[in-house]
Amino acid sequence: MHSNEIRHSLLVAVLMVGAAAPVRAQEAPTPTPTPAPEKFEVVYRDGFEIRSHEGANQLRIGASVQLDWRTFLDDSEAPNSFDIRRARIDFRGRLREWITYRIQISLENEPYVRNAWFDLGWSDAFHLRAGQMKVPFSTSWMTFDNQVNFVERATAAPVYPFFDRGLMAWGQVFDNTLTYQLGAYNGSGIDLDTPCGDIDDHKDVALRLFAQPFRGSDSQTLRGLYLVGEGTYGPQSVATKRFESGGLTTASFESRIWRWRLEQVIGTDGRSMDAITADIDSRTRWGVEAHWLNGPLTASFEYLVLSYDGISISHEYVQGSNRLLSDPQFSGSGDVRSVSLWVSWFVTGEHKYVDAFGWRQPAPNSELKPGTGGTGAWELLARLSTTTTDRSLFDTVTVPGYTAEQLAALGGVAVGEGESVKAAVFDGAAEAVEATLGVNWTLNPNLRLQFNLIHLWVPDPETNGGLLSAGNSDLGDITARNRKLDSETSAVLRAIFRF
Repeated sequence: MHSNEIRHSLLVAVLMVGAAAPVRAQEAPTPTPTPAPEKFEVVYRDGFEIRSHEGANQLRIGASVQLDWRTFLDDSEAPNSFDIRRARIDFRGRLREWITYRIQISLENEPYVRNAWFDLGWSDAFHLRAGQMKVPFSTSWMTFDNQVNFVERATAAPVYPFFDRGLMAWGQVFDNTLTYQLGAYNGSGIDLDTPCGDIDDHKDVALRLFAQPFRGSDSQTLRGLYLVGEGTYGPQSVATKRFESGGLTTASFESRIWRWRLEQVIGTDGRSMDAITADIDSRTRWGVEAHWLNGPLTASFEYLVLSYDGISISHEYVQGSNRLLSDPQFSGSGDVRSVSLWVSWFVTGEHKYVDAFGWRQPAPNSELKPGTGGTGAWELLARLSTTTTDRSLFDTVTVPGYTAEQLAALGGVAVGEGESVKAAVFDGAAEAVEATLGVNWTLNPNLRLQFNLIHLWVPDPETNGGLLSAGNSDLGDITARNRKLDSETSAVLRAIFRF
């Protein structure tokens, strides 16, 4: 039989066998097994934490409260008071190993959302954080409020940028010797300030470089040196509620160094308004820092500058939503400079920690417990700071209200006739100095007591003006609030409780 015939016979046989074979129903796909639910455990490590056994998913629930007693020791209008300085509820955690998040609610004064962000940690060198967060600027400002070294920071907003909504890329590079933070933000503050979005299309940009250049050194003296450079820039259209109209508070918290004197109303009947308004071209911050940690000894230096460019004051008459008149009154630019130097020493031998997100306080070497004889951690501190503002920003111009004759052709009502205001960018002290002595006693990781003696004064008051006593308080006597003083001394005792 030929080979072709053999192949043909085999093919016919195969076909016959296939035809005789029973037809099978299509097999259903094997179902994918449902993963077993992940087991979680609840632990306590200076705070309650719910976490998976592998640690890929975590939820940390925390809270803190700060109770203050303040008293003023000289001729001050600021009231002696008990105060809940801060009360916070905090939710932080991790999802799927690489996503972290934080939601923090501030309950003191007028409650608001403080932190609300998520962070995608692609690698140590690149994280992307979105939401409402602290704008990176100044190690003192970046420090958590329950980790502060002194009861109040050396300066405040608008020198500090506060919280804002935006996007930040950050990471550690060059063998973790450099941390970069680069972000873009609204530039107007938090939801409490602008609840329905931003006030304009302008955005602030921020860049911060936090370096530990000798991280790998065998020398503790060199290894403990940190250097920082930073800046923010943003075009601006008007004075914002958060960064301008609030003024600059002092380290005693109850008083102000200066207040913003723009945005004054000369007269109004509810529909028509005779007022002073302000426009601003841009707001810039920049700063340099040096920090040195050597065992129980810490020294810190910050030089921060806030620059306003293109501030213009106008006298305006508005009827409904129509601006009928606008007359320029003043135009200028100026800087606010803040310099602070502080040192601290742990008598009991502990040492602080610092990174790009601020200072961290240590747990006591010998925790205080009833009946055990522990001492807790004792720390002595001293700080000297100055705030200097260009004197041209305190120049005043008297602006009288529009008269009926000026408004006759426009059909306006002379709601400000016969009245006048003194308009200026700032009112207060062009130069102020602060000296603070402090004692911190950390009983355990959950409870810390702080005592600060704060003295503020104005060099050459005839030239530099005066501190606005009680300007940041709710003093009931409005005739006494903002009275200008050459100096002010206060003592503050604070209890910080956190878990």
